[in-house]
Parts: sequence; structure tokens; C-alpha cells
Amino acid sequence: MKGQPEVEGLSSGDTSSRLSTFGKTIPTTGHFANISLLIAVVVVLFWRVFLLGETLIDLNTLNNQLPWGYSAGQSEYPYNRRDLTDTYVTREYFVVQAYRDAEFPFWNPYTMAGHPIYADGVTRTLSPSLLLYTIFDVPLGYSLARLIELMFAAIAMYIFLNAIGVSSTGALFGSLIFELSAHSMLHLTGLGWWGGLMWLPLILLFVDRAIQKQSYANATLAGVCLAAQFFFGYLPNQIYYVGAVFLYYAFFAFAMRRRRHREMSRTIGMMFLTLIVGLTLSSTQWVPSLELLSYSNRKIVGAELGYVYLPPWYAGTLIFPNLFGAAYDTKALTLFTALGVSHDHILYFGIAALLPLGYCVYRFVKTRRKPGESSQESGVDQILRNRIALFVLLGVCSLIVMMTAPAYVHLTRFIPILQVIRVAVRAGVLFLFASVTLAAFGLDALLTAESDQLKRFVRGIKRSAVAVTAMVFAAAVGSYFISRSVTVDPGARGRVAFVQKTALLLASQFTPPNLSIVIPLLFIVAAVALLWGFAGDNLRPTVFAAGMIGLLILDLSWNSGQFDHAFDRSRIYPKTEITDLLKSLPSGRVLITPSGLETNRSISAGMSDEKIIAPPNTLLPYQILTVSGKNQQFPKWYREYASLVEPQPNLSHVVFDQNRSPFFDALNVRYVLTHDSAPLKDYELIKSAEGVSVYENKAAMPRVFFAGDVIEVAGPAESLARMRSPDFDPHKMTVVENSKSRSYEDGIIRDTFGAGTPTRAIANIKVDARNSVVVETEDEAGGLLVLSDNYYPGWTATIDGQPTKIFRANHTMRAVHVPAGQHLVSFRFAPPLFFASLYVSGVAGVMTLAFLALSFVFSRRGTGHDLRKDKEDS
Repeated sequence: MKGQPEVEGLSSGDTSSRLSTFGKTIPTTGHFANISLLIAVVVVLFWRVFLLGETLIDLNTLNNQLPWGYSAGQSEYPYNRRDLTDTYVTREYFVVQAYRDAEFPFWNPYTMAGHPIYADGVTRTLSPSLLLYTIFDVPLGYSLARLIELMFAAIAMYIFLNAIGVSSTGALFGSLIFELSAHSMLHLTGLGWWGGLMWLPLILLFVDRAIQKQSYANATLAGVCLAAQFFFGYLPNQIYYVGAVFLYYAFFAFAMRRRRHREMSRTIGMMFLTLIVGLTLSSTQWVPSLELLSYSNRKIVGAELGYVYLPPWYAGTLIFPNLFGAAYDTKALTLFTALGVSHDHILYFGIAALLPLGYCVYRFVKTRRKPGESSQESGVDQILRNRIALFVLLGVCSLIVMMTAPAYVHLTRFIPILQVIRVAVRAGVLFLFASVTLAAFGLDALLTAESDQLKRFVRGIKRSAVAVTAMVFAAAVGSYFISRSVTVDPGARGRVAFVQKTALLLASQFTPPNLSIVIPLLFIVAAVALLWGFAGDNLRPTVFAAGMIGLLILDLSWNSGQFDHAFDRSRIYPKTEITDLLKSLPSGRVLITPSGLETNRSISAGMSDEKIIAPPNTLLPYQILTVSGKNQQFPKWYREYASLVEPQPNLSHVVFDQNRSPFFDALNVRYVLTHDSAPLKDYELIKSAEGVSVYENKAAMPRVFFAGDVIEVAGPAESLARMRSPDFDPHKMTVVENSKSRSYEDGIIRDTFGAGTPTRAIANIKVDARNSVVVETEDEAGGLLVLSDNYYPGWTATIDGQPTKIFRANHTMRAVHVPAGQHLVSFRFAPPLFFASLYVSGVAGVMTLAFLALSFVFSRRGTGHDLRKDKEDS
């Protein structure tokens, strides 16, 4: 009730399961009702997935791709949705099928001549969410996994908010923001985004308990939750979760520096305990990724790759979500991408949420203690103030990370772990979390505000609402002038043209103001009216709270309509005539040309008369071997080999527009897939169907072969230099890296690996699995056996069961020296770093369980002792 200084639910350290609202405890059924509402909102929004079995995987993207989109109509291509269909989902197909075939998904042989998929930081090969695929197919299972993660995140947020002293009403309000904000909906289908974010409330819950209770057991549980998000989550985001843990502990340690030096030291110790437990338990998820990063083509450096950030003026999306373009608006996205601006361009979490958040900060500032005044004298709960200050700091820090990237991102090249910070806007996970918490505290503060203070706040809000309305009116007047006086050639380039295009884009929203401007204004009016009625004692607290929650749901549900839509899942990577043909042909890799990469990214992709042929990774669901691909990290030597054919400027992709090269022949490119309207010379046509033609390359070398002339070099630089020379012929020559190489005159050494191709040499692949390849050989003189699959540490080889050394051949291939006669050569991928990290995780798991068990036993004994003592005293 107004006039009371604080409600019971805001008391310091209240972590009981009986939570309060407006000063009165509510039964468990109330929490059940709130949690049911959180689940129901998701079910209602995505009822087509739950009731009709549709999928959130964007079919519009696939409709513009051949061969599976041949019969589909042309659709506007959603520019920033391609990662979903080209990367995330395709690798889900791979991982799921690997497990169904009783293989662990260590190695992906189907793209880029193979790469270590377990280490790429995105695939999450050990995620428990993969268990859904034991029941559902990939399109439906993928959608259900993402929605379940979203629900779990909202419930975890509700628990966290209640545990730190927010009332059940405030916790419900904040949890709704958490699951329905623009950030939430925009990233819903991103692989692992919510899989990681859903653990952040529980991580910080146990961190908070550890600090308040000075409990190492809770610090350990925080570490367990931190480890869990590594298994479920998205590795590029995890640096921000670790940062949040560090900030939470460091803030309270700093707050204790003057009063309790011992508690400050314990808090710092608990911080290290949480991080050590989290990182050791999850070492299988991040250690291999660091190894791959050290071998990768993609050591992320701002100066080399650019960066993606959120400029300060995008703060306008807090009120007008589509001010700089609606979600997936290709015209707006491609315009601002020129500045390095992310497509994660919406900060909107609801007009109804802005008022409580603003009041929380307002109340925080107005209730500062005077110098020398104690918290009891000021009537201010210091722990509550510390928590609010912490989340204000967390929100500000995340905005700084997102909005000031141009000032610092270049320095990340000098800090190895920070080399991965290129998409600075991912810090939005922390901004959302901080905003949600402040809004939840703010709603409680509004419901218990003193009348005079609340009326002063309402007067300020009314002035702000009038100012926003006046700005919209002024923008509309100015936009009419701009739309009539500014013209620009769509193909124009340069700063002036950019300013003109931006002005016209913004003006289009205000001439007249469209719904994305008008509707937020209506929500502002409704929110101010609710607040005004409450301040004037015309609305009871329960009515006001219900009105704010209803307005929030209506507001965010309206905004979420632009994001994730449901589609017929049977049309996601269906069987096609061409893919069935490629599967039935004799073994050989496929080249897709032209790559269509620029078309794939173009604003006019959806308008193009010619659809894109199988973008990188999209043949992965069909288990068809290709030489192109997309991956955030893959061995750099494959990109360097591909550069022998044509330049490879895209560090996430290997794609080709050329269709003829002897280096393709050496890579076992036996088939070429191209548009049926562009016939290829010197290749034999196999079939044309579904808008594409399949050709056979008769010059393709086998995937495994005995080398001819062997050129031995000392290292990678010499290998590339030799292969670039005009006289190098991949059909006849093989370059082998050998650090023990002797000096030579003609560059050809025949006594180490044999004197060229034997007169009779046979090599046939007998077993071709994901993590192993077995080759049966027969030769008369012995020689160098080359497998044109990517070289990577962790591959081992045996000949008739006896270990043998693997050499790197032709810069990116694997080779072994095979003696004369009949032999069985086995290649097996068993990465030692993974098994070492598995051992570390196992030991850490045992130690963690033992520590928690001992902590539980001692705590029970301590509780029993206290009870007996109390009984004796009585």
C-alpha cells in the first residue's frame, strides 16, 4: 500500500519460498498460477508449433534455394535469417544422425573436406536438448527445444527475482519481459542462445546466496549452473556470462571493503571457486574450441574483420522498436550494415516496462543516504540498494560494450580470449537481464510508493510523454519536407548518399507516422493513464498491477508478431530428385558453382530471377560430400588450399565461383552442381532437374591414391609456395611436409616415400565413417598413400594395426608411407585434448559432488545442533 516505506518482499536477504506481494505472503498456488501464465503465454504465441507440429525454421529462406525450393514461389529473403537454415539447423541434422548411427560427432566429413565439428563452439554436441530428437524429427524437435528453453528461462527468472526479494507480482512482471522482449524473440531460434541465457538467473541466484550467506556450497552450485550453460549454450556469449559472475562478486566484495574485510576476502575466494568449478566441469566444451581457434583461419581481430555493434542512437528503439527498420527488413539492415551496425538492432522490452524501470532508478537516486547516516536511520535497505546499484552498473556496462566498440575492439587483438569479441552486441544478454531486474524492483517500488513521491514521478512522466509526442509531430513535419526535397540514386555510394538514404528511410516512417510509431504512442498514453489513476488513488494496487501486466503482455505480443513465424515442417530439407541422384552416384565430392554468396546476402535476393544453389552447409542434411562450407572456425590450411583455386576473402566461408581447376581434381571433386541455364564445357552432363544440372568431372582423382612424384618440404609456407609454382601438377606431384626434410636440388626426393607411383598400386576405401576411414591397399614397391581429407591434430593412423605417422600432404591432406604388399590402413579421429578435458571434467564432477554432499551433511548437523541447543535452553 502507498505510504509504507518498504514491502516485506523487499527485505534484505529474503530467500524463503514464501514470497510476498504488497506486504502479504501468498500461498504456493499463487506461484503456480504465475508460472502457468509464463508457460501459457509461450504456448498461445506459438500454438501452431505445439498443436499443429509446425516449425520455426524459416521456410522462406529455403524457398529461394535450389533444388529444394525449385517448385516454391519466390519469397522476400530475410537477410539475417540465413544462419538458421544454413548453419544451425544443418548441423543439428548432422549431430542427430551421427548419434543415431552410434557415432560420436567428432568429425564432420561432409563439408570443406572435413573439419572438427565437436570443437567449433556452436554445435553443442553434448547438449541434453538433443534428447528431444529421440522422439521428434529435426524441424519440430529444433523448434520445441528453443521454446522449452524460453519457458525454462522465464521460470528461472521468476525464481531468481523472488529469491532476491522481489514480490511475486514484480517477479511475474519481470519474467514476462524476459521471455517476450524484442531481444528474446529475435534470438529465439538462434542455436544455443536461450540454451545459455536460461541458466543466467540460476547462476546469479546462487552467486547472490553465496555472498549473502558467505556459503562456499552456494558458490559451488553457481559454478555447476555456469557449467550447464556451456553444454546448452552458445560459446560466443559465454564470455558475457562469466563477466556477469565476476562483476556480481566483485561489486559486493567492493561494498564490503570497509566493514568486513574477512567477508570481502571470502567473497573473492567464492568468485574463484565458482569460475573454477564452472570452467573445469565444462572443459570439454571450451578447451577443444580454443585449440581449433589456434589452428583456425578465424583468429578474430577487429582491424582485420571489422566488428558488429549497436550505435548510441539505436537507444531510440527502447520506445519505437522499428525506428531503424523492422526485424528482417533487408533494406534497413543492408543500409546500416555499412557502419558495422548489427541486425540485433532492437532494444525494445515494452513501454509498460520502461515506467517501473525509470521509477526504480528514480527511487534509488532519491533515497540515497546522507554522509554519516546509517541504513537504519535512513530507512533504506542497504542490501536492496546494493542489488539495484549492481544491476544499474550491469546495464550501463553492457550498453558501453555494445555502443562503444569502435573505441576498443581493435585492442582485442592483443588479448587472446578477447579476440572472439567481434559481435559486441551480444552483450545485449546482460542488458536484458539487468533491465528485467530493475523493472521488477521498480514495479514493487511503485506499488509501495509514498503518495507525494509517486505524484512527483507521474508529473515528470507526463512531461516526458508530451515531449515524445511533440518529437513525433516535429519528425512528421520534417519528414514531409525531406521526402519531397531529397532524392538519391539507389546505386549511389559515399557519405552524402548514405545520409540521404538514411534520411529517406527514417522519413518514410513519419509520412504519415506508421503503426510502429503510433502504437507505442498509444501504449505510452495507456501506461501513463494507469500510473496517473494509481497515483490519484483511483486504482487499487492489485488493479494497477494487473493493468500493467496486461498492458505488457499486449505490448510485447504485438511486437513479437514480426519475428518468428511457423511453417510446414515437411518442406524443410525434403527429399529431392537431385539429392537422391547425388546420393546414388559413385563416391566423390561435389562442387557447387557459382557460390551465389553475394546474392545470398543481397537485399534483392528475394527478387532475383535465379535462385541460389545449395548455399554452404545445406547439403549436410543429405550427407553429401562437398568442398565448400561455412563455419565460424575451421583449419586455416584448408582455406589456404582453396585460395589456390581462387581468393577466399570470407573467413567464415569456403566457396567457389570457378568450376575448373586441377586442385579440384586432387580434392576428389567428381561432380559439379550448377544452374541448368549455364552449361559447362569439358564436363559430362549426368542430369538436369529442379533448376540445376549435375555434371561429372572425369579428371577427378580418387579420394585416396598413391602419390606420384613426392616433393618434400620443411613447412606450410614452403608447401604453399611450391604448389603455387606454374610447373606444379597435382595429378603427378604431391607435396609433403616433413620437418626432417633434407636439402635437395630439384625439389623431388624419391628415397624417403618411394620412387613415384608403383607399377601396380591399388587403394580402396572399405570403411567410410565420420571418425574413421579404413583403406585396403595393394602395391609392389611401397609408396605414399594420400587421403584427400583435411589434416588435423588428433587423427591417428595404423597399418595392419601398427601405429604409423601421418604427414600433411598438399598442404591440407593426410598421408602415410605404406610398405610394399597388401595392407589395411586405418585412419581414426580420437582427439587427445578432448579426452584430456573429459578427464578433467570427470575429476571435477566427482570432487564437486563430494564437496556438496559434505556441505549438506555438515549443514544438517549444524541445524540439528542448533535445534537441540534451543530445546535445552527452553
